[in-house]
Amino acid sequence: MQFAHAWAAQSRILFGESQSDAPRPAPLFDPSRLYQYANLSATGTDPDPEKVNKARNLPMHRYDWWATDAPGYPHWATASSGGTKPPAEELARLELSPSTFPPWPTWNMAAPVEHVQIRFKAAAISKMKKAAEASLPESLKEQRVSRLDAALAHIWILINRARQLEKSKDQVYMDITLGVRGRLDPPLPDNFVGSPILLGYIAKPGSEASTATIGAIAGSIRQMMSQFTPDAVAAYIHDIAHEVSPQRLWQAFLGSRHTLVTSWVHARAYEVDFCATQQLARYVQGVMPRMDGLVQVMDIADTGDFDISVCLEKETLQRLIQDPLLKVYGL
Repeated sequence: MQFAHAWAAQSRILFGESQSDAPRPAPLFDPSRLYQYANLSATGTDPDPEKVNKARNLPMHRYDWWATDAPGYPHWATASSGGTKPPAEELARLELSPSTFPPWPTWNMAAPVEHVQIRFKAAAISKMKKAAEASLPESLKEQRVSRLDAALAHIWILINRARQLEKSKDQVYMDITLGVRGRLDPPLPDNFVGSPILLGYIAKPGSEASTATIGAIAGSIRQMMSQFTPDAVAAYIHDIAHEVSPQRLWQAFLGSRHTLVTSWVHARAYEVDFCATQQLARYVQGVMPRMDGLVQVMDIADTGDFDISVCLEKETLQRLIQDPLLKVYGL
């Protein structure tokens, strides 16, 4: 979104807006800032065992994209994963960090996937938050859940119900994209170029994730996010900098046991203005592939409304839309 806002600012000048009317800081491309947080130098450093241990105890998946022996591995993946590997003779001498097999059998890539974008008004989001606060389990009472936490909890419960997991003992996951900029100390500026993100997850048995209170899920989301302190994120950067190939490790997955969340809250997507209209966009939709389990959240300027985009297998999505629980807090 930083790129879109910078592009729109230049476009507005062509429509007569003065450059001083909406000054924006110039894009900052300086990867060395990340090196500083990770305590790295230009010549490199040896891995710090304490930092590595702290990073690997965070709730993050470490799915091995190179594991061709994983059950259900799709052989089409070799063409793209091969490009992330060092030469075979070099790879044979290297020790790879711990990882697990991706759960390929849980992702039916041949199944048709459909998309819906749901507008929840500010009043509905407020009701979700109040319901989450009122239903926090005793073990999560200290968690201060946000409006986003509550909205994600509501949607995840709906998804797991639509996937008919009420009797499942299998673990299901919500993989949540977390921005790195504001989680460092001092924080990276908003104009820092790139996509500094990581993904954390919460996990529950399918039966619990389908029937839990909104507070139990929202509190778990907030508890997970609270683990990504500045020290922990710096440790993660330190650890990933010493990977043979960071692309080997997938921090999320899709399919019937995963929900992958991307939040554009506070990214001001509805305020991108190319034509100097000084008005909000009528409708914004992220251009994302239709894959089973993708969820994207946008806020609509300062209205308090949320747009939540959901991609699921066709029949699953129909069950979600028809679920009376969808509108229990209003729309």
